[in-house]
Amino acid sequence: MEKEEGNERRKGVGSTEPRDETKARLVEMESSLSRAIEISPGDIELRLRRAALRFHQGRYQEAEEDYTVILSSLPDHPQALYNRGVCRANMGLLELAIQDYTRAIELNPHWANAYAVRGLARFCLDQYDEAIRDLTRALEIEPQMADALHARGHAHLVCGDYQLALEDFTRAIELAPRWVDPITSRGTLFLILGKEDEALADLNRALEMCPESADLHLARGTVLEAKGELEGASQDYRKAMELDPDSARAPSLLARIMSRMPQGDLSDAIYWAELALQRDPENATAWDAKGWALFRLGRPKEALIFCQKALELDPSDAEVRGHLRLIEQALG
Repeated sequence: MEKEEGNERRKGVGSTEPRDETKARLVEMESSLSRAIEISPGDIELRLRRAALRFHQGRYQEAEEDYTVILSSLPDHPQALYNRGVCRANMGLLELAIQDYTRAIELNPHWANAYAVRGLARFCLDQYDEAIRDLTRALEIEPQMADALHARGHAHLVCGDYQLALEDFTRAIELAPRWVDPITSRGTLFLILGKEDEALADLNRALEMCPESADLHLARGTVLEAKGELEGASQDYRKAMELDPDSARAPSLLARIMSRMPQGDLSDAIYWAELALQRDPENATAWDAKGWALFRLGRPKEALIFCQKALELDPSDAEVRGHLRLIEQALG
């Protein structure tokens, strides 16, 4: 989640929701500011303060309205432009956010944070080359921006520039060693590169920091599965289901393992696959897992239907294609 200037801009870190014990105080503060604004509607500082309060309660539209009022009288107020852009980004209005960031940059060409958030917005719009340019410019101005490095690493990753992504994630970790996101990202990249031991080391480290993260247990389970450590992977997938009972991915991955294991309980594999499909009917992993379990149970005609559906949902999956070939051979 992008944040206002002066606060964390890291996506997914922190929360704009206030603690219960502070809500009454925030309401009182906003009421006082609103009364003051009624008396002095042209007071910019009052509106900036009220907008900030609204933003930190997750009330982005109301905060954006305050910034728009400020900009109607002071169109070149760089802070209001920047903050309104952050509100608009949080509302999903990325093109409008970019317009605000661009104007803020025109007014202050050396504003590293403005380049960084514009780069993040462009990344979200799949404008990866533009995102990399903006994030690189931010880092030229302020080389110690761990979040800009992390974001640029993801842009490099999407573009297939794995070495550059690895360098950015590693530097982000050096600058912010207690920030779990770049550690997780580097671990995921190591898995893509086939460096499973390094991936596992990063994900173990991440889980030491965030042991209750279902996503991290899923990620580590995937690494363990790639290493052939199916029992350990199964434990991570089960832990992920415990932490996120509504997950569709965790039971689908557990079903995949159960359908593959020589001594796996194939009825359990079917159970977990069906649970995953109840939650996400488009889950290709679950379709394939159920199909392969049915095939191993000697029911190739039923298996064919499920594996064909899996391939339809994910035509790039080589394992599904392999399963289909074996099923078709068995059917003659």
